[in-house]
Amino acid sequence: MSNPVPLRPGDPARVGAYELTARLGEGGQGVVYLGRSPAGVTVAVKVLRSDLAQNEEALARFVREVSTAERVATFCTAQVIETGVAGQRPFIVSEYIDGPTLDAVVERDGPRQGAALHRLAIGTVTALVAIHQAGIVHRDFKPSNVLLGTDGPRVIDFGIAKALDKSSTLTSMVVGTPAYMTPEQLAGEQAGPAADLFAWAGTMVFAATGGAPFGTDSLPAVFHRIMSLEPDLSALDDQLRGIVASCLAKDPAARPSAGEVLMRLLGHDTGATPAAAIMAEGSAMAQEEQEPTRRWRADPARGQAQFQAPPPTPQYPGQGYPARPLPGWQEPGPPPPPAWAGDRVTGPGGAGHTSPAGSGGRRGGRVPLITAAVVAGALVVGGGGYLIVRLVTDDPGGGSPNVAASLPAGSSGEPVTGISSPGSTPSTPEVTASAGATTSAASAPPAATRMIDLPGSSITIHESDVDPIKLTFYSLDYGKRAYVRATGKNSFTRTKKYFEYTVSDDGRRAVGTDTLYTRDSYSTVSLVDRASGRSTTIRMAKAPVYPTLPQWSPDGRKVLVSLNEAIGDTSRGYGFAIVDIATRKAKVVHVKEKDVGRWSYFWRGDGRAVGTWALKGKTQRIRFYDANGTVLSTLLDVGTPLTVEGDDVSPSGTQFITTCPGSGDEICVWTTEGEEKARVPFPTDRLIGWYDDRHIAGWRKKGEDYEAVVFDFEGDATRVLATAKAGEYKKQYLRYTRAT
Repeated sequence: MSNPVPLRPGDPARVGAYELTARLGEGGQGVVYLGRSPAGVTVAVKVLRSDLAQNEEALARFVREVSTAERVATFCTAQVIETGVAGQRPFIVSEYIDGPTLDAVVERDGPRQGAALHRLAIGTVTALVAIHQAGIVHRDFKPSNVLLGTDGPRVIDFGIAKALDKSSTLTSMVVGTPAYMTPEQLAGEQAGPAADLFAWAGTMVFAATGGAPFGTDSLPAVFHRIMSLEPDLSALDDQLRGIVASCLAKDPAARPSAGEVLMRLLGHDTGATPAAAIMAEGSAMAQEEQEPTRRWRADPARGQAQFQAPPPTPQYPGQGYPARPLPGWQEPGPPPPPAWAGDRVTGPGGAGHTSPAGSGGRRGGRVPLITAAVVAGALVVGGGGYLIVRLVTDDPGGGSPNVAASLPAGSSGEPVTGISSPGSTPSTPEVTASAGATTSAASAPPAATRMIDLPGSSITIHESDVDPIKLTFYSLDYGKRAYVRATGKNSFTRTKKYFEYTVSDDGRRAVGTDTLYTRDSYSTVSLVDRASGRSTTIRMAKAPVYPTLPQWSPDGRKVLVSLNEAIGDTSRGYGFAIVDIATRKAKVVHVKEKDVGRWSYFWRGDGRAVGTWALKGKTQRIRFYDANGTVLSTLLDVGTPLTVEGDDVSPSGTQFITTCPGSGDEICVWTTEGEEKARVPFPTDRLIGWYDDRHIAGWRKKGEDYEAVVFDFEGDATRVLATAKAGEYKKQYLRYTRAT
């Protein structure tokens, strides 16, 4: 529980026979106090709000209902000792568990993994078995109702929801926490034991990832996902993933019972009902000593490249393309290209999810009727809980309720810039002066004042001194020839040192993926001081793993690279590495989920996590990881991957782009909250990236050849950036950045 704090003026000194010594917490249902029994035993005393039962009959009914919790066996539960009424306020006295809540521990220490997660699963479902065998449905199972005591997890607050239902003066009420409510609750149906298994499974996902499985942003978005979408369970191991998936079935009849889940976790025959001995086994399993915190291996020491090794296969730049040929593209002679930078979308705001799709899959429409009706009556009662009250409207037309009025406190309904990890504050990605100093969001791009024929190619670029983006690197022949722009000049020089080269937004530094391995066969990247030309070599990973797609974090303090592994004449995704500019060291992360690796990694908008596209059948989602490779959250329903050579996120950090759902000829512009802002009619097989906040740069066919143009959200081209011959178009790659 929370750390005790002194009693406040107005707090009672005693409740029944129990002396109150401190406050433990306050929520929507009432206040929890630290108390002492007449025998000197420390207890927790929960005093509920007086308005939840405002007459004698309701009080008696509440006490009668909640007293059933005293019958629950003490297997991984906090024992209910006594219930009663004091001063017209119901109270519950229970065993005091000296330990933090699960959500507090995850916020402080990070997600649970391995054996610790399995012990948590066993202990908490053992508690549900005991609760259900007493004829009680918890109905508000969530991370804050799981305490991690010295003897394992304990479940609290069972039996209160039903008592509130039968005694409260609020009619047609459903009690619950939105992120852990069930489809049947949202549909107005009775919540039975299967509802607890759905919430238990969601709590296990939270424990493993640090985020609720259906998000915690706006109520319409959360409820839409609960009713219609499947959460990302990739952070769970195979055994737990299968169990959790079955418990998250939309149909309550398809979910296993708590007893079946416990028997599966313990390896017993699921046909038997868990007896006291089985629950004792589950309780004992949950009490085992916690494993030590996972430690990541030390970063390899830096080393200078000493000799020319076989180049990382294939000889392609890492940006701009997926790890397979695009439709209509000519297969090169060497292996197919690795995951290129175009495969990235920097995450929008919210809590790891998008707002729900409206009719026809477009954004901004009405949410499903049941969701809108339920959300319209959502009353925040504190502590993360909600009372869902169905409102009766006089509108004969059945108009959609004002959903904005039902958003939780602190939710403005406006786009949030950047996704923040649990416990953090959303932050606005840093925008450099060059990002918008010359071209306002609403103004048309300036006319080109010069044309530069790129050495070694038929490509011509069209530039203006006030363009917000400039070409700073390009490669030809599928990456076999690479050229770097001289600092502050209009000339390009061929380089054999780098496969790729990306300039920081302030123009002071660049990072390149090196063509040389170290003597002991480590791949490397170089950090370049552009003023002096001096560079520092930083080790990445042992061959055959090699880096690609260098990109700077929003604050310029780190560099992210995607890692691929060469396998014969092809390659596959391996993971990512993060380079700390201050320490000149890299942390290498091997990502083992099988549905990732076809698309490269990218920075989340706040620079606190990295993401990539995860593809499994027709399901396409964006998954976010922390710096250790732990899954944090997942974005659903934001279209499909889009090949982009530069930045998928606008200079202000408030918009990102994908291919629109159900359309191959439209580019979708999304707000950082996941709301569709525009559908841009612009057929293309790849983009250069954002020009400014109101314009995108991309390639299109022109006669037999190709041109890169700047176009607005109507799809109208306003300026030519580059031209390329058809024979060279498929083999070249242009990297534009916001500094020269």
